[in-house]
Amino acid sequence: MSASDLEGITGLKRHTKQADWFKREYGVEVVRRDDRTVVMTWAIFEALNAKRYGITLPDAAREKRQVELCYD
Repeated sequence: MSASDLEGITGLKRHTKQADWFKREYGVEVVRRDDRTVVMTWAIFEALNAKRYGITLPDAAREKRQVELCYD
């Protein structure tokens, strides 16, 4: 999400206040960059909303992806 997206969602400009808002509204500690700006993707935000409103995700979205590692 861009800075303007985060501001539009939270209604707040300050990064600390945005992080506080996510903690208060969703009960999560958000990831923050070195400069303390909030790191949030649309996919994570949509998942938080789905959980909040009791919407289940399709099976494909819940499947864990398996990565095959090759050691030569």
